[in-house]
Amino acid sequence: MKPVIVSEKTTSTISKEGKLWHRMKKNKQAYYYVLPSMLLVLIISIGPIIYGIGLSFFNSNLYTMGQDTVRFVGLRNYIRALGGLDAEFFRVLIRTFVWTFANVFFHVTVGLVLALTLNRPKLRWKGFYRTLIILPWAIPQFVTALVWRMMYNEQFGFFNIILRNLGIQPVPWLSHPQLALMSAIIVNIWLGFPFMTMVATGALQSIPRDYYEAADIDGATPWQKLRNITLPLLKPAMLPATILGTIWTFTNFNVIYLITGGGPNKATEIVSTYQFNVLTQQNAYSMAATYSVIVSIILIAITMINMRVTKALSQEGVE
Repeated sequence: MKPVIVSEKTTSTISKEGKLWHRMKKNKQAYYYVLPSMLLVLIISIGPIIYGIGLSFFNSNLYTMGQDTVRFVGLRNYIRALGGLDAEFFRVLIRTFVWTFANVFFHVTVGLVLALTLNRPKLRWKGFYRTLIILPWAIPQFVTALVWRMMYNEQFGFFNIILRNLGIQPVPWLSHPQLALMSAIIVNIWLGFPFMTMVATGALQSIPRDYYEAADIDGATPWQKLRNITLPLLKPAMLPATILGTIWTFTNFNVIYLITGGGPNKATEIVSTYQFNVLTQQNAYSMAATYSVIVSIILIAITMINMRVTKALSQEGVE
C-alpha cells in the first residue's frame, strides 16, 4: 500500500479549518448574539443579489409579466449581451472603462499631490485648507452635479459668461459628444479627489519622521525620499482606496444622469445609466439584471487581479 503524501499547504489548510471550528465552538455564545445581525444582512443584502442573478435567467419584462408568460431561458440573455447581438452594450462598456480610468487616475494623482503639499511641516493654516478640500466630497453629490450643470449652461452658465467677456464664442459643453463626456469627467474628478486626499493625508501622518531624518543624513534628494520612503509606505493605504474608488466610479450613476442624462445621442452613457434606461424605458427586467451580473463579474475580476498583482493582501499577512 502506497503511503499517502500530504502536502504542507493541505496540512496548513486543515489546521486553519480545525482552529476556526474550535474557536467557533469555544465562543458559540458570541456567535449566537451575532446570528440575528448576520441573518438580517443575508436577507437585506444577499437576498436581492440572489434574486437579481436568478432574474437574469428568465425572460421577464413588462409584456411577459403582464401576460403571465415568464419562463426560464437559460443563458439566452447572456448570449445576447456578450455574443455580439448587443453591440451598443460593448460601446457603453468601453466608454465606462475610459470614464473609470480617467477619473481614478486624476482622483489618485490630484489627491496625492494635495496631500503631499498640505503635509509640509512649515505650512500654516493646514486645518483650514483641509476643510476647504473636503467640502466637494461632503456636499451631497446631486447638489454639486446640478450646480455644475448650471455652470455648463450654454447661454447663461458661469463658464460661457467668462468666455463672452473675453470675446470668445460660447462652448457647447453638454451638447457636443466629446465635450459632454469630458465635462462629466471633470465634475466627477471634483467630487472624488477629496476622498483620496484624506486617505493619503492620514497615511502620510502615520509615517515616522525618523525615516526622513535618516534619509537627510544620508544626503537623499526629495525625489529619492518620495520614491523610496513615502510612496512605498503609502501603498497599503492607497491600494484599497484605489480599488474602492474604481468600483464607485465604474458604477457611478448620479453624475452622468444629472449632468448629461447619457446624451447627447447616448454619447456619455455608461453601464449604470444604460442599465437604468433598459429597466425604465424598455422595461426589460431580465436584461437589466443580466447587465448587472456581467458588470459585477468584471469588477470582481478587476479587484482580484489588482490584489494579486499588487499583493495588497499579502502585505497584511493574508494569502
